[in-house]
Amino acid sequence: MTSQTGTAVSLHHVALYVSDLEKTRKFYTEVIGMEEIPRPADFVFPGAYFRLGTAEVHVVVETEHGRTAALSPDWSVEEVRTGYSVHFALKVDSLDDVRENLRRHSVIPVGGPRIRADGVEQIYVADPDGYFIEYICWLDPETATRRRAELEASGEAVPVAPGH
Repeated sequence: MTSQTGTAVSLHHVALYVSDLEKTRKFYTEVIGMEEIPRPADFVFPGAYFRLGTAEVHVVVETEHGRTAALSPDWSVEEVRTGYSVHFALKVDSLDDVRENLRRHSVIPVGGPRIRADGVEQIYVADPDGYFIEYICWLDPETATRRRAELEASGEAVPVAPGH
């Protein structure tokens, strides 16, 4: 991707402030499937870096107990369910493997599933500190139509974001 100035750009990482490094480490490596990677040697404060493909999540541990929770917005159930909240997204080839992995780890999605008008299926999970991760998968038109009908018939379908 090239910016308006002609400089090549890409998102390198998302940084999160966390309360419990071990719970966070377990979630991002086991549930999300990220690899823990080395941090710069001169970073002496507690934290960890994780990578999946080209996506990185960098976490640092709160310096004051309770600070992470205090920084978290009080999202409504509808905002969470529809993804109308602060989050980051991971693009995957199939949500079937994601759903199976979430089941294996007893992680219940907090939002979605929804099939957008452009054929993208979305689900959301929350990490141990309540940060939302969206999984997105582009579906071909036939599959999107079928999945939309399945979700509507099952009552699982999620509408558009609040206010839209």
